[in-house]
Amino acid sequence: AHSFLTPGASDIVFDTLSYSAGPLPEQQLSDPAFPTESCPVWVTYGDKDPWTPGKRVEALGKYPCVEKVVAFKDVGHCPHDEAPELVNPLLLDFLKRIESGSK
Repeated sequence: AHSFLTPGASDIVFDTLSYSAGPLPEQQLSDPAFPTESCPVWVTYGDKDPWTPGKRVEALGKYPCVEKVVAFKDVGHCPHDEAPELVNPLLLDFLKRIESGSK
């Protein structure tokens, strides 16, 4: 089977290549409908990401619901793939934070 021949596949490829990936994080975090009181946010990024500037990611810390912005040293655009040994413990800490309700 050729997945590119599947009905709708060309739409997905075009969407990926045209980068219409939806709202930016800044748009989501500033949206009045975003549940800032009940939805804590931790942001992570790789400091070697060639596409997303670190300054832009760090600026997300200005939003009240963003509790942490964590840069992974010498990691690129996909920290969860490149450095799961760094990401997974942080993810577990975040889940514990959510479960306990404390900051």
